[in-house]
Amino acid sequence: MTTRIDGNQGTPQPAQIDRTDAGRAGERAQKAPLKPGATADRVEVSRDAALVNEAVQAANQAPAIRQDKVEQAKKALADGTLGADAGALADAIIDRMLDD
Repeated sequence: MTTRIDGNQGTPQPAQIDRTDAGRAGERAQKAPLKPGATADRVEVSRDAALVNEAVQAANQAPAIRQDKVEQAKKALADGTLGADAGALADAIIDRMLDD
């Protein structure tokens, strides 16, 4: 047995909801001026949230690949100072994982 609902548009996608809600909020703001003595809504962000926001912005602005580190590693591989001792490398990786 199946049921059919005419006019069903399904569940809206998040982007559709955001645009719809944002559009309605803008309409309400334009239609309803503040009454004398009334205050507008206000949002305050904690220092922790501001710090997280700054960190995210800095991470987004940083290059995905640090070319200076790539060149440094290439030079170390060419000189034989990196990757010459697999045992030492394994020990360093394990030590670092244990420290974290």
